[in-house]
Amino acid sequence: MSEWVGRTLSKVEIQKRLGRGGMAEVYLGYHTTLNRPVAVKILHGFLSEDEVSLHRFRAEAQAVAAMRHPNIVQVYDFDLADGRPYIVMELLEGLTLEAYLHTSGRRLPPETTARLAVSLASALDYAHARGIVHRDVKPANVMLRRDAGPLDPAAPAARRRPLVLTDFGVARLAASGLRTASGTISGTPAYLSPEQAKGETVDARSDIYSLGVMLYEMLAGQLLFDSPTETPFSLILKHIAEAPPPLPGASPAVQAVIDRALAKDREARYPKAGDLATELLTSIFGISARPSTPGRTPPLAGLLEALDLLLTQTRAYERALPPNNYPARAAVTALGELARRALNEARDLAASLEPPPPAPHPFSPRELEVLTLAAQGLTNKEIAYRLGLSERTVQFHMNSVFNKTTTQSRTEAVALALQKGWLKQD
Repeated sequence: MSEWVGRTLSKVEIQKRLGRGGMAEVYLGYHTTLNRPVAVKILHGFLSEDEVSLHRFRAEAQAVAAMRHPNIVQVYDFDLADGRPYIVMELLEGLTLEAYLHTSGRRLPPETTARLAVSLASALDYAHARGIVHRDVKPANVMLRRDAGPLDPAAPAARRRPLVLTDFGVARLAASGLRTASGTISGTPAYLSPEQAKGETVDARSDIYSLGVMLYEMLAGQLLFDSPTETPFSLILKHIAEAPPPLPGASPAVQAVIDRALAKDREARYPKAGDLATELLTSIFGISARPSTPGRTPPLAGLLEALDLLLTQTRAYERALPPNNYPARAAVTALGELARRALNEARDLAASLEPPPPAPHPFSPRELEVLTLAAQGLTNKEIAYRLGLSERTVQFHMNSVFNKTTTQSRTEAVALALQKGWLKQD
């Protein structure tokens, strides 16, 4: 039995050990004040051998405990016990993304990968905006939460289950464990950014590189640098100096997104994880998440965004509140219901304010080409030259346009087509 089982740390009764990793042991505990099961992560003794590490632990634990985001694990408390740092956090039931990838053969559909990227990017941008860098973004630190019902590893659950990023800041405490001539290395070698590998200062773009390695693994079904003969130091050297192999079977658009995320020079990477996720969505689905008309904002866009954020935050607060704090839970639930209703009404109003879509045009593809060029002021001869047709054929298509629009001239036909929205007006 572990030395910690049966002890009480910060009002948490340690019940049993759940696992052991390179940086910490994880225990199941019961918080006597919150009246709920919690996870207790007790870091290994070598991480607390100097005052600098302990001071850094307290500073980072305070910052992480202040975060409230639906895709970030909730930290309740932190302290020292017998000189060893420990963290009390919400107990997550489910499956790590690492285990899910291994079960599913690692390779995920591009659509599922894009949706996971959006959630991860949201969590990272939230943390980065508060000056917190994760330093160890990898599938083992991503949990697919099981809120209700069993989680079948063989089922395509990754696209439906809430995703939670764990272990913020913990990697930095392992900095004393691995050193190079230029400084200190923290993180996992397979997902390490070049600047981490060289022991340099890290920033948000270091996490973005690690996210790029994760996306490569999900899309390719294998690690970025994957070989049975690889050692931690050989991986470190490859992240520093070796160009990433092309993503198997990827479109040029998807490859360009991954290449930018994995740029050796951090200045060439995406400045925000959200930018990476947006471009990945665009490259996979072929559509943009931004308004398609330059300079045009959808009706009530700001209000919709604010209400959506409010609804997301109330759900996160509701999950973090103790079950027995009935007044607070009732207030948050009522606020969430108001936010949901307001969001639905705002969406309905925004939809009513949207201009109606243009009616489908009655033209054949060639007729539309001819009419479009006519709208640009080209003569029949110029249109014939542009399309490789005879002037007689061009006039034939124009006559067909006149018949379908009951117009008598090119000017009338163009004006009607613009009015109906059949032609784009520059």
